[in-house]
Amino acid sequence: MSLKDDLDSAIKKVGGKWKKAKRHADKNDRVTAPRLHRMRYYVEPKESIRDVAFEVMESAYMKASSNGKYPANARQIYYAARPEILSRLEKDELGSQYFIQTLLKDYLEEKRPSWDVVWDARGHIMEPHTREVIGLGGLEVRDYINRFTSQGIDSTPSYEPKILIPTTGPVHRFNNVLFIEKEGFNPLLEAVKIPERFDIAITSSKGMPVAALCDLLSKMKQLEVTAYCLHDFDVSGFTILKTLEEGARGSHGSGRVIDLGLRFEDIQGLQSEPVTPKGNIECRLREAGATKEEIEFLQSERVELNAMTSEEFVTWLEVKLTKVGVKKYVPDEVYLGEVYKRALYLKKLMEKAEELEKEFENSEIVIPDDLVEDVNEALSDDPESSWDEVIWDIVNPDDDDS
Repeated sequence: MSLKDDLDSAIKKVGGKWKKAKRHADKNDRVTAPRLHRMRYYVEPKESIRDVAFEVMESAYMKASSNGKYPANARQIYYAARPEILSRLEKDELGSQYFIQTLLKDYLEEKRPSWDVVWDARGHIMEPHTREVIGLGGLEVRDYINRFTSQGIDSTPSYEPKILIPTTGPVHRFNNVLFIEKEGFNPLLEAVKIPERFDIAITSSKGMPVAALCDLLSKMKQLEVTAYCLHDFDVSGFTILKTLEEGARGSHGSGRVIDLGLRFEDIQGLQSEPVTPKGNIECRLREAGATKEEIEFLQSERVELNAMTSEEFVTWLEVKLTKVGVKKYVPDEVYLGEVYKRALYLKKLMEKAEELEKEFENSEIVIPDDLVEDVNEALSDDPESSWDEVIWDIVNPDDDDS
């Protein structure tokens, strides 16, 4: 048995590259002569993967971003660069993590191009007092820095009431929610105003939906919110769709979720990558709603959402949302009437605030001599407060809400 195991291991090791070549040949109807020669007699590549990647990086970014028109996710750049790199190096596979975390980052550090590259958020930061949470991704951090480096104090702030009605959740705000398997698309959707133009909430995850998300979608379903799903064209993508409908372990399902894709008709012309599925996937895919044609394809290949450029993705999504009938949300006539009265009241209030602002600007304000000492003493007594809350208390000593 030991000898048999050793022989099996040796044959698998030697035959691995031939298996990959056969899979590639089945897809392209041929094996190139140089590739066949490299399998028979190992030849050191004339170009390094780093050299080739650096040469094609700019054209890959321009393709992914539509010549800089949109932000480009790092993984979209990978898909744009991969065909040229594989062709020139006569390889079948290029690891996405190595490209994204090493080659792309090395290029950006050395060349310092003025590109708008989006990285997935890897954690969050939460502020004290404001409780604002910011994702530690490229665009999130950039926006955060711009906000906290350009702030100032307006000593006579204009009274600008919130025009939007204060809402939490879908009630009087939206009746559609879109789940995306990838978190990296959120900055792009925000940039082109998809949530606002379609009045649709966006939720995403890395991997399978968690129980909390399934429970949230289940609750929204009770409020007549329709759920939609975007996923990769692979086994995991179909499993994600099924999980959203039936619920993760320990959670409620949301019922029917409208599948926007990717499906077989969506992947035509997009790059695929070879896969070796674990176990018998046919039953899992069939239960998740995959067709016979899709099951056959997914036995050896998969396609990611990131295979589309930013412009391709936006255009494709807009068509999908329009086709399934996603429209702007408008409340009923009674609620609209109440909001009209509120807007009229705020208009009168703003007019009074402008009169008070002019009066305040022409008056002389006396600042207390011991203001710093008073603030420090108050913070010593109540360390959970912030300095600006203390200022408010000093000016408004009879304010019960302070």
